Amino acid sequence: MDYSKADTLALHTKYDGDINQLTRQLTNPFSDPTLKARAIFRWLTDNIAYDCKYYNKYGYEGRDPKTYKCNDDDSVGCDLKREAWENSYMNHVLDEKKGVCQAYAMLFKRMCNLAGIDCEFVSGYTRTEDYEVGTAGELDHAWNAVRLNGVYYLVDATWAAGGASKDEDSGKLKKFTKHFDDYYWLTPPEEFARNHFPEEPKWVLIKNYTKDKFSLNPYYEPGVISDIKLLAPTSGIIRTKRGDTLKFKINYTAKVHRLQINTNAFRNPDIWYDNYITKHKYVKVLDTFAMKKQQYIKYKQNGDTYEFAYVVKDYSLDYLEVLFDYQRVMRFKVTYR
Repeated sequence: MDYSKADTLALHTKYDGDINQLTRQLTNPFSDPTLKARAIFRWLTDNIAYDCKYYNKYGYEGRDPKTYKCNDDDSVGCDLKREAWENSYMNHVLDEKKGVCQAYAMLFKRMCNLAGIDCEFVSGYTRTEDYEVGTAGELDHAWNAVRLNGVYYLVDATWAAGGASKDEDSGKLKKFTKHFDDYYWLTPPEEFARNHFPEEPKWVLIKNYTKDKFSLNPYYEPGVISDIKLLAPTSGIIRTKRGDTLKFKINYTAKVHRLQINTNAFRNPDIWYDNYITKHKYVKVLDTFAMKKQQYIKYKQNGDTYEFAYVVKDYSLDYLEVLFDYQRVMRFKVTYR
């Protein structure tokens, strides 16, 4: 579908303090519900920044933000309090133009509902760290399932909006950078499930796909996940023994010139270093000494498919990372038979 008109409208629509009016402006020009939902999605990803300060205060430190309190025997009163809090929270996010994943998902659901589109708020697990292979990751994210022309599709407005840099020492988020990623709009369930798993399993939209199966996925580098598909091995956890030859087959739509493997036993040194001009300004400089220490893996290419092998030399191997042109694309966990 051509989304250019919906995207253009979204990128030129201003919020004037009324979510109902905003939704009408974005959706009334279109009759197709997919274009209505797209305009809402594109507006959110362009106008709402990820709130790193809020995440560091609550998500990172594990504190609970102030919301609302309910009496156990007053379900009606609780519903009213929840609705009042949600309205207040969403209005605050729209006014401040920043929020966390909960905000993106709540706003997308509310605006779709206002436009007559069925949409669900989905909470669940995500795999965002390379050491999480073999686990489901953290139950700390929210996205949406939206029903368009009778079929449910998955969207993640938060991850489509951009990304945040992280302080390597503290682990806290530093700065959000807006960068639209179309991959998280109506993502096929089989691809979405590589790094998302819903708390309510029905929203995975795949038959017989469990949290245990989700845990077996390798780690995919966020910047390349839309370009890559693992064909072999079939799991992110490789069971092996010394002397085995591990065979890999990966489909990758971008061009590859150099292929490397990093492990806990050997890592290719970084080929770039930061040359600081001032305290806060620097340029990337190629490290010619590091280039001489690089080790490369031979591979066979057939179209977009790359095949290569790796021999397990001893029992010290804990993980294995695949690099294309000096950039990591995947990570596997290694166990032994």
